Amino acid sequence: MAPSSRSLQASALSFAVLSFGHTIGGNQWTAEPTFMHISGTKPWACGIVGWYQGSAFFLMTSLIHYQWSRNPRTLQDSTNKAIAIITNALLWASSAWYFRTGIKENGWVVGLGAALQAWAVGRACLWQQEKAKD
Repeated sequence: MAPSSRSLQASALSFAVLSFGHTIGGNQWTAEPTFMHISGTKPWACGIVGWYQGSAFFLMTSLIHYQWSRNPRTLQDSTNKAIAIITNALLWASSAWYFRTGIKENGWVVGLGAALQAWAVGRACLWQQEKAKD
């Protein structure tokens, strides 16, 4: 197993935890009285489905990182690199949005997930490039 696999496994685990935490967080904010006043409306429906799609995104990302951890060479493929880059950009943008709107705890957690993902994927890609030179 490549040295980078542990970092990708850690990233996979962090996304699984994020998925669980994201789902729990959804249960908290959807129970707020302000949100309950719009129950049954289009914004309410979009908010609910969008939030839980986010939880599914984190779970899928966890599975992708686990797959990469088992074979880091797959990150040399341009499609996998694109997935990693888009995922990281989405995480940083989400973190910034949370901070800008005052939801700092989410901003920190998502930002830490983004940093771990960037480190793990970058480490795997660099390791593969070094190995290719040998």
